[in-house]
Amino acid sequence: MLFTVPAMGDKGAPTMTSDSIVHRYAAYYSGWCVAFGEHEIRYDEGKRINWLYGDSRIGLILSPGLKKRLFRVLLHGTGDAPPVELLHDRVKIGGFVYPIEEEEDRQGFRGIERLYRQSSQLHLFLTSHFCYPKGTRIVTFASQRPLGIIYKEIQPLELRLGARPS
Repeated sequence: MLFTVPAMGDKGAPTMTSDSIVHRYAAYYSGWCVAFGEHEIRYDEGKRINWLYGDSRIGLILSPGLKKRLFRVLLHGTGDAPPVELLHDRVKIGGFVYPIEEEEDRQGFRGIERLYRQSSQLHLFLTSHFCYPKGTRIVTFASQRPLGIIYKEIQPLELRLGARPS
């Protein structure tokens, strides 16, 4: 499996595009997941993405509209997921494009890139946390694989990290 990272130009900005493999996991039983873990609680129901930063993991709580469009694509166990392109100004998942306009989103997506560089592997699975509304699921990127007793590995996800403008 291959997970390459963009080359770094001056000022620490990636200068070329690279492709990566993210290990994806689904719970053996629908609705099961582990807790996200300790993190600073900052939640705004009006945001499209709420970012969580924990120990060796980054989580995204998606708004209902984004959740409906992306959960099945990113975390459903059947078939291949479309490639995810993480570019300086947008995220592309199949035909869906999410513009990166908020500074908090830019920081979050840069954090996912950093997380990989620090660990050499990236894992994607759902978690939860008691501090958020009932039924909230957190799309979690982590440097460590989740518990094998709860999750099974499914088809990997191709992540394309893109160039930033000079």
